Amino acid sequence: MNPENLSAEALRLFNTLSADVQRQAVALSETVSEDEAVYLAALRSMPEKERRQFLFKLSGQKWGL
Repeated sequence: MNPENLSAEALRLFNTLSADVQRQAVALSETVSEDEAVYLAALRSMPEKERRQFLFKLSGQKWGL
């Protein structure tokens, strides 16, 4: 995974992840885009309540909700 290929937000998120979750993101980046890999790994590591809040925040940013 090349940090230069990540969006600024995905890079910030990647840097806050634990080492184990970062390794999962790197492994996922072999099958999906690097940004997607970071988000998927982060979502997988979050409790359900945090996951819902994070998805709501992301959708608000993406679609202006």
